[in-house]
Amino acid sequence: MRFLVGLVLLVLILPCVNVQAHTPNVMMSILKEEGPVPADIVEAAGFVEGDGVKFKMSDTANNSSMRVSIDLDRDGVFNESSDYFSSWMVYDCQYDANGTLLDPDCVESVVFYFNGTNGSGTYNYQIEKMVNDSHTNFWINTIFVGLDNHEEPGLPSVGECFGAGCEDVGDSSVGEENENRKYISILMVISAVGLIGVAISLILEKPEYEEKQYLEQE
Repeated sequence: MRFLVGLVLLVLILPCVNVQAHTPNVMMSILKEEGPVPADIVEAAGFVEGDGVKFKMSDTANNSSMRVSIDLDRDGVFNESSDYFSSWMVYDCQYDANGTLLDPDCVESVVFYFNGTNGSGTYNYQIEKMVNDSHTNFWINTIFVGLDNHEEPGLPSVGECFGAGCEDVGDSSVGEENENRKYISILMVISAVGLIGVAISLILEKPEYEEKQYLEQE
């Protein structure tokens, strides 16, 4: 009986295996005296929608600070009204014995996630450096954000046409995909009903077994 319950649960889970959400990853960018490392986030880095970049200040020069800005609207201009601007970061914030920031405005690192309206594409970002409240350097580099594609490469999707003659069967492939989705929905409903039936059977079976044991003892 337990095997049957496990089998029904497995059938319910299988249709959901291929629709798992992407777990966000965070890539580190170290802000050194000579600029950010790595300078560019390229296509080969595997950085996709939903992932984030952590910019961490690592320039130990006295009284130096850095700020990150990202051209989100990709118009070639860094504008605080429409683009992302971080706080000014320093290398080493001061903490008390309890681990509380002595200066609540002190920032050592920031994280920016590419999601929502900031999807796939290539973005310019700028690092500004100040020493004693005066600009000394700035760097402009790029971040490539890829599509968050959950499909396995090289394998056709459900209902997708592949091979010779596919140009002539585009409409039929769409119909087949809809038909397959309908069958999956029906299978899930049947499995759910079966699981409920098994649960009820287990509940009723236990009292009958206990009653039989009691009569045998009599």
